[in-house]
Amino acid sequence: MTDPNYTGLLLIIDRSGSMTTIRNDMVGGLESMLRDQAAEPGRLSVDIVTFDTEIETQATFADPANVVVALEPRGATALYDAIGHAVSTFGWRLALLPEDQRPGTVQVVVATDGEENSSHEWTAESVRTLVRQQTNDFNWDFVFLGANQDAVLTGAHLGFQADKSMTYAAVPDGVAGLSAGLNDYIKRSRTGVDGAFSSEQRKAATGEK
Repeated sequence: MTDPNYTGLLLIIDRSGSMTTIRNDMVGGLESMLRDQAAEPGRLSVDIVTFDTEIETQATFADPANVVVALEPRGATALYDAIGHAVSTFGWRLALLPEDQRPGTVQVVVATDGEENSSHEWTAESVRTLVRQQTNDFNWDFVFLGANQDAVLTGAHLGFQADKSMTYAAVPDGVAGLSAGLNDYIKRSRTGVDGAFSSEQRKAATGEK
C-alpha cells in the first residue's frame, strides 16, 4: 500500500524565451507556494523539470522548504517532449521505490506561456495517451496552466481535465493569481479533495481585481 500521508509533486515549467517578462514573478510565486506547502501537514517531495528546446531536471524528491527554482528564459517551446519525458521519468522513479514508500497522492503541474513549437519525440496524441493512462490507471492528478492561449482547450487536447486547466495572463497580477490558485488547489489535493479551479481563481489568474 502506498503512503497516504505522502504527496509527490512534479512541476514542469516553461523557461522559453518568451518567459522573460514574467520570469521573476513565476519564480517568486512558485517558491512561495512551495514554502507554504512545506508548512502543511503530511510529507511532500518536489521534482522540477524546466524546458525550452531542451529539457532539464532541477530537483528530484526534494524538500519543498529548500528548493530554489531556476528559470533562465531561452529557446523555443518543446511542450510535448517536456511533458512526455518528465511524466514517464517520474513514473519510472516512483516504480523503483518500495510500494509503502511511494506517495499516495501524485500531483503533476504543467505551466507554460506559449504553445508547442519544437518537440521531436512526443506528439499531442502520445502525450494525451500517457496523461490519460496515468490518470485512469494510477489516479495521478494533472493540472495545466497556460498563457497566450485557451488553456482549457490546449489541456483537453493533451488529456487534461477542463476543471483542472486554467488560463493565466502573462503579467505580474496574472502570475500572482495563478500562484495563489495553485497553492490552494494543491492544499486541497493533499487532503484528498478532488480540486477544481473556481471562477474566482480563474478571474484572478487573468489579472482582474
